[in-house]
Amino acid sequence: MSTAGCYLVSGEPFLADEALDRIRQEQDTDPLAEISLTADAPASELLEAVGTASLLGGRRLVVIRDGQDLKKEQAEALLRYLETPSPDTILVLIATAKTKVDAAVKKVGTVIALEAPKGRKLVGWLKQQAVRHEIKLDDRGAWALVDSLGSELRSLDSALRQLATAHGRGGAIGSKEVRRSFPRSADERTFAFTDAVGERRLPAAMTSLRRLLEQGDEPLALFGVLNAHLRRLLRARRYAGEGARAVGEALAMPEWRAERMTKQALSYREEELVHAMSVMSETDVDMKGEFPSPEAALERAVIRIITASD
Repeated sequence: MSTAGCYLVSGEPFLADEALDRIRQEQDTDPLAEISLTADAPASELLEAVGTASLLGGRRLVVIRDGQDLKKEQAEALLRYLETPSPDTILVLIATAKTKVDAAVKKVGTVIALEAPKGRKLVGWLKQQAVRHEIKLDDRGAWALVDSLGSELRSLDSALRQLATAHGRGGAIGSKEVRRSFPRSADERTFAFTDAVGERRLPAAMTSLRRLLEQGDEPLALFGVLNAHLRRLLRARRYAGEGARAVGEALAMPEWRAERMTKQALSYREEELVHAMSVMSETDVDMKGEFPSPEAALERAVIRIITASD
């Protein structure tokens, strides 16, 4: 961080809040004088906020959120302020996209661009955050968190906080601990179905499919899940001969999942997977047409795919 009196913090919201905390510390702002506004605040209110000194003599922090939504009037007011910014005020504009004052901030202040980590970088970020929460998170645990909760950083950090509370300082967290705290039983049953198809285990695939249908899963939703899995298998098949690492890199997935995907892809010839995609196209028409039922159409598709029959 610099000693500039104004900042534009753009990008991922959770990272932006962390950057804001660092600015507070490094600029030693007065917490009692801090004010937070949104971009739709009247221009006069924005100018009053940045132009009013702290009553206690410290540096005043003015945070304007949703900077990407600045209208012409508010933007012009801030541009006038940025021509001669107050030495007693730290202005932080937080945005998720470009603003109308980007160029002006670059001239007199600091721009902090924050991109959300993805893939292996997200795993690294999770492990770093785990250290901050005083727990030890391994790669499998990190991937399990992403699988369970998605990639939204604030949700992931909250989950790490919960794990730290549950397991205590220095607790070792792997995939088992994550699954225990954040179960996704419905998704796991769906994975059991797609894995059975991928491994060409017809009885297991039919049992899993019927269980999902009995518990109320929509046939069209299951069709979509299976279709997506088969597309991944077809893509993985083209890299499977090079090993799981090549599959993982091509499909942006963790090593343990890439190993499973590679094994499943190799259980089919490439032409069989191409045939499977043709079967899914025909099934899509059947499920929406005059076939006896969507469930029956989907069951027939699974049999045709696994047995590679017409």
